[in-house]
Amino acid sequence: MVFWKNWSFNIKFSLIAFFITAILGLVSMGALGGLLYYPVSFLFGSYPTLNDWSGDWVWPSVIMVGMLWSFGFVFGAVAWYYIQKITQSKVMLIAAYLLILWLWAALLWCWMIKVNLDQLT
Repeated sequence: MVFWKNWSFNIKFSLIAFFITAILGLVSMGALGGLLYYPVSFLFGSYPTLNDWSGDWVWPSVIMVGMLWSFGFVFGAVAWYYIQKITQSKVMLIAAYLLILWLWAALLWCWMIKVNLDQLT
């Protein structure tokens, strides 16, 4: 446990958040993935809304997005490490971290929609 004490708060937070959201993505049975769709839904305005989707692909996709989103915390921790070398502004670091989480959710949903586009329309 010596290595745990040497890590920064950001790394500790990101690892804990990674494991919690990965488990929550599965245990919530798609609720996390569904909630992640709404902040990025305006990007997909030309497609039917989440409530209009149907088929065997919807539930596994929503669960998968919720579980894969947990990797956004790891990406955020890496970005924090490198951005911290440029600036010490906590506001800038937190904004970059949150932006990465949002962009990762948008990228996951974009990928999920593109993969299942033929079943969506």
